[in-house]
Amino acid sequence: MHGTALVAYFALLPYVVFTKWRLTTNESHGMLVRSLLVLLGIFWLGFLIQVGLNVWRLKQGHGVSGGGSAWLAGLLVALLALLMPTSSLTLKPPVAMSVPFAGVATKAPTPLHRAPGTVLGFASVPMALMAKRRSDLLRQLPDNLEDLDVEESIELLRARNPELMCLLAHLIGDSLEGVLDVPDTTRAFTTNTPITPAVVCVLEATSNGTLLGFAREGGRLPILPSWSGDDVVANVVALHDGKLLFARSEPELLRHLAIRSLRQNLVVYLGAANDLDDELAACAITLRPYSDPRRPLERCAPLTTSDASLTSDLRVELLRADPQVLGLLEPFTATLRRRCVEMVAYLALHRHEPVTGERLRSRVLTHADVDASNRTLANTASAVRRSLGLDARGPRLHPVTSSGLYVTHGLSSDVELFSTLIGRARQLPVSDASPLIHQALLLIKGEPLASALRGFEWFLAEGHGARLARDGEWAALALHHSSLERRNYELAFWALQQGLLIDPYSDALSDALSRVPRLREFGSDGACGAKNDAVRSRGAVAMSWSFARFTQQVSK
Repeated sequence: MHGTALVAYFALLPYVVFTKWRLTTNESHGMLVRSLLVLLGIFWLGFLIQVGLNVWRLKQGHGVSGGGSAWLAGLLVALLALLMPTSSLTLKPPVAMSVPFAGVATKAPTPLHRAPGTVLGFASVPMALMAKRRSDLLRQLPDNLEDLDVEESIELLRARNPELMCLLAHLIGDSLEGVLDVPDTTRAFTTNTPITPAVVCVLEATSNGTLLGFAREGGRLPILPSWSGDDVVANVVALHDGKLLFARSEPELLRHLAIRSLRQNLVVYLGAANDLDDELAACAITLRPYSDPRRPLERCAPLTTSDASLTSDLRVELLRADPQVLGLLEPFTATLRRRCVEMVAYLALHRHEPVTGERLRSRVLTHADVDASNRTLANTASAVRRSLGLDARGPRLHPVTSSGLYVTHGLSSDVELFSTLIGRARQLPVSDASPLIHQALLLIKGEPLASALRGFEWFLAEGHGARLARDGEWAALALHHSSLERRNYELAFWALQQGLLIDPYSDALSDALSRVPRLREFGSDGACGAKNDAVRSRGAVAMSWSFARFTQQVSK
């Protein structure tokens, strides 16, 4: 309604200005009226410029603020897309199309000259799945697509292939989970039977075909061990037309399962499958790392801290005594530094969801049970936005929305990386998980938040501290156990010390630490000898037994 009213208003405004201008030639106050008409004309030109800028931002894939001008810009972009001839749209190589399926080799789409009833597995499967996922996003989340490029989406949707989706569903059959190898020449399959709900993801694409992981409700979807939660969200595609939901915690999983109205809606649990009981896991799709038997070392390589999905140039470190934010464009304002660090830490740990300003005032910036004022929140947010800087997507702390929501991008934390590494390690045997556990424990640089004298009460209240202590204890004991089996006693001792930094009052870690072999237990000769020297006989006690008289003789 706002946009329609603006169209009518600004369509009639030039006519009003033109007619009134002619009527003021013979009036005494004509100069004043003409001045007002000039101002209206300037206002009209400003509106046209604003609509033009919004059209440009939409074509570039940037978000625009709500309102009538934004609605008009979207309408113009849609009309341009409809009026533009098909031949003028040149297909670009899908190099980084906001790349789902990162690391999958694809070629630029070319006009297909193939026999009827064939599909090209190598070229079409990844592209068709990308198009299916983009189509689902456009259909299910129309209000959260500000970052999608319009022209790129149009080009990508041209790669949709419903016949290929039917083919994959036919090849999967009734299997609950597994890995599917689609050869590069496969006959298409069409049917009117609805596709049974299932999800797939591309594990590998070669010149001989495409390797897909698949699962249904109650199954475990094979994924690459290096994938983070964001990678799973970006790569997993639903074969059917239902909605795909992702849960990062057990409460979120329960909520999704409780409010879903159709069995067509599948829920993928991004946490460790071992954390769920059997009944709950049977209602969702859990994850398991995929290991190629032909290349076990390459497939099972541990995550690297440079993984872009888990770390970024801006990183919050809370696994240390003094919390810090690394990679700032400029230091925080000195008078607001503590509040800024705490606010950035909270936003980093909640980066997958928008945070209300009310929650920041009452939970993060509060002091002595007194909520912070709106002015304090605004000043802190401005200081944070200035220090975080901006990148190609704009300010890393987005401008607050009309509903008072705070959203960030390009921000990570060592706590999330620690939890992700431990979650991956829990799904592997202890011997194979040792590199991941070792890498996670290396992130601990001191007792978390020991030097933070004020604030961070939310860290304990929201369960972050308890979850960290639980994961830290498991990681320290697991690495301690595997190190003892390899007789690497120094690493076993270090692992327990790292675990005690997170949970100093853990009885399990303290008892295990007391049982780690000391130097004298594997080759030392007291304080005067080296551990590799043989034990000398000087000062030893020689004992002999006389079975005839049942007496013991002791001599030096």
